[in-house]
Amino acid sequence: MALVRQAAYRGAYPAGKKKPWPHTVLSAFSHLGPFSFLADLGADYFVVRQTPDPETHRWQEKFLHDPDPTASIQAVQRWQLEQENHEGLLDCEDIPWEDYDLVVSLDVAVPARITRQTSKTIWAYFSVEAGGPLQKDSFWRPVPGYQLFLNHGFRRYRSRPFNRPHVLEFPFSFQSALAWTRLAEEDRSLPSSRSGTLVDKSTWSGLAHDERHAGWTPLSGNAPEYVRRMASAKFALRIDQNRRWGNWSIEAVQAGCLFLGNPDSLAMPALLLPGLVVRNPPEAVEVVQRLEKNPDLFDSARHAQSLLAEHLAFRRPLAELTAKIRKILKP
Repeated sequence: MALVRQAAYRGAYPAGKKKPWPHTVLSAFSHLGPFSFLADLGADYFVVRQTPDPETHRWQEKFLHDPDPTASIQAVQRWQLEQENHEGLLDCEDIPWEDYDLVVSLDVAVPARITRQTSKTIWAYFSVEAGGPLQKDSFWRPVPGYQLFLNHGFRRYRSRPFNRPHVLEFPFSFQSALAWTRLAEEDRSLPSSRSGTLVDKSTWSGLAHDERHAGWTPLSGNAPEYVRRMASAKFALRIDQNRRWGNWSIEAVQAGCLFLGNPDSLAMPALLLPGLVVRNPPEAVEVVQRLEKNPDLFDSARHAQSLLAEHLAFRRPLAELTAKIRKILKP
């Protein structure tokens, strides 16, 4: 199995020599991404140079509605050029793709002229911009040369809209609780017990000074500091009115926090169980205080939410990906 990104994507992990997966993930530029491919499934990781093929340039579409799309695209291109001499950056043509049963691409990193040369390799991809043009087009048909589209979804109940055969309900934060435990173990200075409430950046910036309660900490830092904060907090909170996809809820729960939030602020609110819905600071304070005073109630809520997160973020997508591959390969 292989996980691959093209140099134009500024998330995920930098190129470099092969190293233990925790070191790769802790070097992430921003999003930790679907690191269970590396941690639990043992995937190889590649960063490839931009090819001239049009499909590998579809990342540019995410900037179409920027005030100055050309400037945004040129900024990414300058970043690409800075990476050109980075150790570990490869050309698509130099990787033996036929050695892999499954290749998962972050955006369209490998062109169809190469993917179609591998008769037994299954090619899948994420659109790293959830809701962008590539994402919307891929709900209808996959990019040429690819068989599966991983759609970022992790609905608890999946009715309408039904997915087409090439679409797999699969979160970008494909992460197991075990992998998070192993990631946190890289930090030998973690406290022995959890405390406090970790607040996402947009929620924190929207709070008035007197709404920032004692024990609340804003989410910040590079990847190692991010993991440290996630593995130290007891609660995680998002109540910002601006709607986001909801990948942070997965990471918070898999990291060991109890996630509280406003379902209206999440496109994927599946991890918000009864009793964990809060819409403003007073409600959040009340729920945290109630759970702090009742450890049995906290443990019950934490257990239920962690089971659900493991199902939605790891076990179900892995089982369905396996089933889909078997169906494709069936003679």
